[in-house]
Amino acid sequence: MGKFVWCWPGSLEMTRRHLFAVAFAGAGGMLECSAKRSPLGAKLASMTERLDLAIIPTLWTNGLPPEAVSASGEKVGKLLLADHPWCLCVSPDGTWVAWVPRASQPPPLGVGDLRVLFNDAKSGNKTIRLGRGYPEQLSMSSGADHLALITIAGVPSEARLLVLNSSSGQVESDMTGLISRFGAPDIDCLRISSSGRYLAVGTKEQFVVIDVQPGRVLLESSGRYPSLSPLGDSVAFVNKEQELVAISLVTRTSRKLMTGWWSTLGLGSWSPDGTFLLAGVRGRFSVFTKLVAIDCTTGEFVAIVPRLEEGNLGERSAWVKRPLLTQRNRNRVN
Repeated sequence: MGKFVWCWPGSLEMTRRHLFAVAFAGAGGMLECSAKRSPLGAKLASMTERLDLAIIPTLWTNGLPPEAVSASGEKVGKLLLADHPWCLCVSPDGTWVAWVPRASQPPPLGVGDLRVLFNDAKSGNKTIRLGRGYPEQLSMSSGADHLALITIAGVPSEARLLVLNSSSGQVESDMTGLISRFGAPDIDCLRISSSGRYLAVGTKEQFVVIDVQPGRVLLESSGRYPSLSPLGDSVAFVNKEQELVAISLVTRTSRKLMTGWWSTLGLGSWSPDGTFLLAGVRGRFSVFTKLVAIDCTTGEFVAIVPRLEEGNLGERSAWVKRPLLTQRNRNRVN
């Protein structure tokens, strides 16, 4: 076959490589548009309506209230929280939100008031007082029974991994020894299962999945942004080739959910029913990252936000119950 030349007015020649780039970019756009009208898009919309869910593209917004969108990407409200949140998380069922106020950070950013706040939009904010160490990562179980957190203290920085009883604030498990191989500044992901039994801790290169009660490591693997299924029976992560991989913690089998023309850059949370997984993906010829909901059975996806802000890889995205997007989150702290 001879060389195909595309001539623009003015006798400008587009190379075959450029033509492929335009063709695939156009195809990606058509796939994105058609996805929202597809059966998969209808399945996603039905699930979010049935469970009364919205989607937060990123939980960390430098103190500004995180925006929430619908399954079709339309803005539906903000997550309004008291005391200028520094870092925050949403429980696997989307019902509870926990956050660290900016005042809990060390001076000069804060005043070292070590506490975590949480609520479910039905009552006033609840408070957990911390003994030592500044909280850097949070993850709360469904029902708000357990709060996992990474605290940083000392010089040089020492990371502690704790699971607290949310009602009493008492330490239920101290698993610091299980993450001693990780440098404190490198820990960038903490995810707990619905029941609070399983916990994933990740760095930029590797992660572990922990069975909390006996305090033992179930799985250790290379990869980034580990995301536990609500039941804690599977973990999804991004491998070094930027492929989305899921491992069953029951059978120890793995499978790739997304490969080919799409790179997975970051993972958010699973939907409360375990059918969809939020992720930031990028096409091979694209410079923009989009937030998508991936069908955990087929690997197909529906685009939610076609262009995330620079630096957002979808790793802080979460499902949230719509009642949390109300003014009631400004309630007085108890």
